[in-house]
Amino acid sequence: MRKNYLVRNDFMPSNKRRSHIHIIRQYKSENLEYTGSRIVFFIKEKGIKYIMDIDNFYVHQYYKPKKKKYSTSKWKKSLCNIPQVIKKQMKNESLCKKYKMIHFLYESETKNIEEFLEEVLKEEKILLSKEDIKKIKKKIKK
Repeated sequence: MRKNYLVRNDFMPSNKRRSHIHIIRQYKSENLEYTGSRIVFFIKEKGIKYIMDIDNFYVHQYYKPKKKKYSTSKWKKSLCNIPQVIKKQMKNESLCKKYKMIHFLYESETKNIEEFLEEVLKEEKILLSKEDIKKIKKKIKK
């Protein structure tokens, strides 16, 4: 099951992060059974997030970034096989403690998301139709 939606912010978010692809893999805490994935395409210049849910991703409550009080980032750089692309990884849990998530963030200082989108999907073993990939590229180019 796939759900897609576009979120357009009326103002630019205050984060300093570049445009990026954010993949969230979700598992049940009790047995680590995979439930689904969420892919977020964030285009900073346009203030747009395009979100795609895959399989049975459960939309859950989580800590709001402004409420987090980490002294150091939870994101850790990971090995990335895509030239000029930075991969970061983080793990966390839902507020209800029912779900564990592994987050992957892909960003580049030199490439646009459209240039490395298909390579990210391949690296993460996410199978989307050519039609879905075309739709994504069209949405994030608007």
